[in-house]
Amino acid sequence: MKVLMGQGLARKYGERIEKLGYQVLSYDEKNPNEKSDYGEDILIGAIDLKKINYKEHKNLKYIFLTSVGIDFLDLDYIKKKEITLSNNNGAYDDPIAEWIVYGLLQINKDDRRNIENQKEKLWKKRSFAYNLYGKKALFMGTGTIAVAGAKRLKGFEIELNGFNTSGRKVEPFDNVYSLEELDRILPEMDYLIMCLPGTEKTHHMLNADRFAKLKDGVVVVNISRGSTIDEDALVDAVKSGKVRGAALDVFEEEPLSKDSELWELENVYIYPHISFTCEDLGARQFATAYQNLKALKNDGDFKNIVDFDKGY
Repeated sequence: MKVLMGQGLARKYGERIEKLGYQVLSYDEKNPNEKSDYGEDILIGAIDLKKINYKEHKNLKYIFLTSVGIDFLDLDYIKKKEITLSNNNGAYDDPIAEWIVYGLLQINKDDRRNIENQKEKLWKKRSFAYNLYGKKALFMGTGTIAVAGAKRLKGFEIELNGFNTSGRKVEPFDNVYSLEELDRILPEMDYLIMCLPGTEKTHHMLNADRFAKLKDGVVVVNISRGSTIDEDALVDAVKSGKVRGAALDVFEEEPLSKDSELWELENVYIYPHISFTCEDLGARQFATAYQNLKALKNDGDFKNIVDFDKGY
């Protein structure tokens, strides 16, 4: 069987894939459609696959993603063609969880001012900073990333609340609320941490109406998908003081336009979709794809197969 991936991935993992008995093909990321059809059975990649005309690839039977997100693909087409799709769910839980903590601390300790003072060699003491301890956090979503983030925040003595559609209990959350309960409990929360997949149901889950329900001075962290937040409503909420600070790793359109007002807001911290980065990124990046390549040669026990009805 033939495996197609970008040249960068091929350089990293091609030899390991060949040892499993596959033929490795690669495409130039700058010109991914140099060929109309590479003849591959398996396609491996992440958001770069958005640029390749995989619909023209007649032999394609499997897509193994190195990313968690899948919303850049034509899921209707993949489902119709009965292409098996897997994502890399769970691989980046640890580094993303650290970025959640990092974002909250940046905002609460006014990190931008600290850095600016250091650049100016300015010794300027402050007698006030916000705390993490004693606060209430709501994780929007209770998947593996949210669980990893909650575990790390537990040591800060924060009340850990989760949200999922049914209110199904998940450890280590102190409470988990359902969709029917969401709007009722939003005003109680100090921190709102977005950990939702990008689907039709989660699109603009945090919108102007829900911002209005939040307490004044709430902090928002988004490490999931930009589409889960209405960015115009977020800008308004930050300007009004409803949102005291926001740490954002994802956006409705990426790269974030230089015209976006988010760049100019002093209490907004912007990361260029890098919360998955870590020292052992290579091992994490290829984890699911490699396991599924082995499964295809052996028992067919695939990992992280996408449920098209759920959208993740």
